[in-house]
Amino acid sequence: MLGVRPDETRTVWLFFLHNFLLGIGTILVYVAANVILLENNPERNLPLAYGTAALAMMAAGRVYTHFEHHLVLQKLAGRVLIAVVALAGVLGALVFLGHSVAAAVAIMAGYRVIYLLTNLEFWGVSAVVFDVRQSKRLFGLISAGDMPAKALGAGLAIIIHAHTDLLYLLLTAFAAYGAALLVVQATLRSHDVEARPVGRRQRVAGTSVWQRWFGNNQLVLSICLSLTAIAAVTTGVEYSFFVNVKHKFHDQTLVMQYVGGVLALTYLLAMLFKVGLAQVTLDRLGIRRMLLTLPATVLAGLLAFGGLSWLGAGESTLLIYFCGLYLGLEVLRRAVFDPVFLVLFQPLAPPERLQAHTLAKGYYEPLGMGLAGLLLFLTASHEAIAEWLPFVWMALFMAGALYFLARTYGHYLAELQHALSQRFSLTEELRTELPDGPATAAATVLAPADLAEAQELTALLLDKKRRPAATARLLALGPVAVPALAAALRPGTSEALARRAASVAGQLRLPESRRALVALAQQPHPTRREMALRALRGFAPVAADAPIFQGLVEDELRLAQRLITGLAHLGSTGELARALDYELDRIEQRIFGLLQQLYPPQLIVDAQRGVAHAARERQANALEILDNLIPRPWYQGLQALLDVSPAAERAQVFDQLLGPLTTTMAMPAYIIQQGEATFSDWTVAVALRQHVPTLGQLPDWLPYFNSPDALLQESALTAINHLATSQHTIYDEALRLLPVLPHLLMSHHAAAAHLPAQSRVGLLRHTALFAETPENVLSSIVPIMQEVTFPAGHQIFAKGDLGASLYIVYEGEVGIFNGPQLLTTFRQGDFFGELALLDAEPRSATAVAQSAVRAFRLDQDDFYDVMEERSEVLRNILRVLCQRLRKQNEA
Repeated sequence: MLGVRPDETRTVWLFFLHNFLLGIGTILVYVAANVILLENNPERNLPLAYGTAALAMMAAGRVYTHFEHHLVLQKLAGRVLIAVVALAGVLGALVFLGHSVAAAVAIMAGYRVIYLLTNLEFWGVSAVVFDVRQSKRLFGLISAGDMPAKALGAGLAIIIHAHTDLLYLLLTAFAAYGAALLVVQATLRSHDVEARPVGRRQRVAGTSVWQRWFGNNQLVLSICLSLTAIAAVTTGVEYSFFVNVKHKFHDQTLVMQYVGGVLALTYLLAMLFKVGLAQVTLDRLGIRRMLLTLPATVLAGLLAFGGLSWLGAGESTLLIYFCGLYLGLEVLRRAVFDPVFLVLFQPLAPPERLQAHTLAKGYYEPLGMGLAGLLLFLTASHEAIAEWLPFVWMALFMAGALYFLARTYGHYLAELQHALSQRFSLTEELRTELPDGPATAAATVLAPADLAEAQELTALLLDKKRRPAATARLLALGPVAVPALAAALRPGTSEALARRAASVAGQLRLPESRRALVALAQQPHPTRREMALRALRGFAPVAADAPIFQGLVEDELRLAQRLITGLAHLGSTGELARALDYELDRIEQRIFGLLQQLYPPQLIVDAQRGVAHAARERQANALEILDNLIPRPWYQGLQALLDVSPAAERAQVFDQLLGPLTTTMAMPAYIIQQGEATFSDWTVAVALRQHVPTLGQLPDWLPYFNSPDALLQESALTAINHLATSQHTIYDEALRLLPVLPHLLMSHHAAAAHLPAQSRVGLLRHTALFAETPENVLSSIVPIMQEVTFPAGHQIFAKGDLGASLYIVYEGEVGIFNGPQLLTTFRQGDFFGELALLDAEPRSATAVAQSAVRAFRLDQDDFYDVMEERSEVLRNILRVLCQRLRKQNEA
């Protein structure tokens, strides 16, 4: 209910308890200081206390900054709490020994220093433990720990009647800080709390003094300036509330009861909002609106004072106004602003994150309080202006905060992008100097050409030897080549030709070629859409095409809903479940490709890389970019795609976004009905083998019996052959609908001497080279596997021969020799000659069949085509080769 995941439970409650104990100690010190300060002339003493406390906090912040740079965070957190315990003891001595205004000011300054140190310690540890996504979800909850504690302390203030009671409050605070120290030690034992630097691109050096002062970081600059203004207004509102309560009641007991009641109500409301509503509100409103809620609301409240003054409101009405203004400001600041404010620092590298928080809380927040104290002190003796002037400067400060916070959101997104960008990459200036590609040359055609030549050149893209020259000529023809390329991209053309034509059209970078690729992206076949999106990467988004790509994103999300719902019924294991997981991965990749045509491409590319990254913090930054960039329903759907939670939970998310599915068709039947227009051939083949059709579903099966794809035809014939013995009615109907079926079945049986396509996929799957490659990808290798046999003693290749093929052993044994020396022996499932797939160099050893051998050969040229289409194959080969190289280096 609270959004806490099982693996986070202990961490969250440790932080909650930690904050609860800190809150008890802090509020009790606060009550003790206010009891004394409100006794005598608060109009003069409160501003004096604010100014003194500001100076003390800034000094403490400087000391903390020094140790933050010289101590690891684990040691610093413990020593800070030890210092706080000691400081609480000093304040207890002040209360016991003196009751003067000076002692009260010292106690208030001590309270503020304790508040600062506990705040820096608590958020320093939590900022390292939680990433940006967890911080958005959990900061509101863990920071709510001090709310019930402060409500309890405020309640105690109601029953305080004598100075002797204050000592007991401080002793209780002393014990609470000691308990907090124990909780921190437990937290440090169970978590790796260290602010490690991370490799990122250097920021461009700032030119202004402001930017250099804030480490060339505009996010930190805007946050610090806005926090200064908010701290000044918070101090002014608190002062106005306390002074007006004192004027209304005069009696010290009544004053403390009223102040304590308002404080208790404030903290209880803030706790309820933080725990129950903060995350929901943040999810719906987003960071930008949540940031502006506090300054906009308080600014409106401050301006309302002018209306009350103009209407001549009485003392009781003004007291209610001041009470409401203080209560509203505190609830918004603690329940809305503080958690979001802390989230803003999370995209920074851990050391920068801690330094920025210390700078904001340890220098600029006290600076705002000091400025307010100075302004209040200067106007306190001038009754004519003391009533209305503070509201003028508070309104100006809050307007400034509104301005800086409006700019903060843009800087926040820039920091997220910086966190995801490559450590070493081209600067924007260098990018603009790079040539635009072949499109530039297209405008200066060397010689006229006609459509016939372009059509002939396009057909030559299938010829491996003449493809490079044909590609170069098509790029030189420019716009003249586009109609022929567009024709090759229409439905019905071969996949290989469409892939080559899409690549050339993408390199042309012309409006005409872009239109052809957009039309290709609208075709339902997933492979063709992926071709188009890959080729469109070189084009900037075009606003006029946005509705097309928005519609395609919606289509992909609906397909994802259908597959995840199917997974929920199938379970997470099994052949079909693995195939659907692969299809969902493809949907995810296509959605990212579509988003590149709707939003700044580099942002989407960085987010896509971050989502796939192993580091949790990088994944969180990537999701945060998407959350703040794309429409909320799209983000929630994409997050459900990326989530590792059970399929049933993910299906519920899609049902809430898109509405429940209207069809109840079983997943295998749906896959067979949609066919290769939606799914890869392996997924369809698995569905064919697992599904028992009804009479009404037989027409969906008929195309597969004559499919040019060997895997699909084999799967359909194998499945219908099983029906012949178990489902006679369905089998007879199949014979009636397809009279040629017996002939196909006979041909299928006659071909049994050759290894079926499904078995070839299994063979590839059980080789180390392809063990981590999904079957959906391996099925694309099957057509280029050439079955070969060698008798015993046959030399397959000799050392020094030019190699261009990989061999996978299916039956028999192959010996690898260096001269007469036997180096190793390969058996079923082993492969050799893999380097020849990547580099046609002389063989480093001789391969001889030790017995009769049946193997499969993969030639380099064919394999390059597969790797170009399916990058997973290349990644897996590189991984295996790297493993072998490491082992060889170790040996």
